[in-house]
Amino acid sequence: MNLVVFGEDMYTAAVIESLLKAGNQVTMLVTPDSSTANFKVLEEVTGKHHIAFLKTGDINSEAVAEKVRAVQPDLIVSAHLRKIMRKNIFSLAKKGAINVHPSLLPKYRGLSPQHQALMHGDSESGVTVHFIEEEVDTGGIVAQQKFSISKDDYIMQVQAKMLAIYKTIVVEAVAALEQESFRPLPQDLATLSYFGPLKKNDRQVHLSKTAEEIYNLIRAVSLPYKGAFYENYVFWTAEISDDKDLVKKYPAVGVYFEEAEDRVIIRTADGVLVSEDYELN
Repeated sequence: MNLVVFGEDMYTAAVIESLLKAGNQVTMLVTPDSSTANFKVLEEVTGKHHIAFLKTGDINSEAVAEKVRAVQPDLIVSAHLRKIMRKNIFSLAKKGAINVHPSLLPKYRGLSPQHQALMHGDSESGVTVHFIEEEVDTGGIVAQQKFSISKDDYIMQVQAKMLAIYKTIVVEAVAALEQESFRPLPQDLATLSYFGPLKKNDRQVHLSKTAEEIYNLIRAVSLPYKGAFYENYVFWTAEISDDKDLVKKYPAVGVYFEEAEDRVIIRTADGVLVSEDYELN
């Protein structure tokens, strides 16, 4: 199948490699010319496979539409594209356009699905390939794969599990769309939720939260992101402690630095967290 891919990072590159390995033709990669795009990895994959590489300030411009129209794609694939694709673009391919979304849609529609699964303490998440429509993340499901999240998984481990799925699920979706009998599954709106991009305030530790809620926040925004913070402390990892002596030592809710142990104690109303991996800003 002749494909045009839109995307901007290592996930995009992994999807392209998997599609080519499966015998598809990727004619062009379109990426926003922005500070978030990983041009190095994208230039490597397009250069190696002689794929036209288009950087653009506006993925929905008529100039982009003309270039997509010229290659007459069977399908447009959006893989880790942080911009909203408009109808003038996603309607240009014969079979339409699909998007790879890192959640079990319609749960966690929007721009922070990977983080939200951890912040909500979910025991599973997944990756969904769905058709692109004018409303964000609403199209019929082409393929969906689940994976488990353990209590000690941080965002980096979750992303590694997602990347492994990205390398197979888009190939599966494209193969399904080659079958004339294929029909997408409608999204089950009973599980619908939507979240926007994470902001600085979303990373702030609030001592009114439970120990588990704070722990989940720390896991969700740790490296490679900016970390959960309280005043001038940034927490990269932590664990919920069952040490009753710590509870007695710190009876009042608060954040305490133990110099001798080089650790920070976060006392909540219902328990204690200990962080030995932290920074002072």
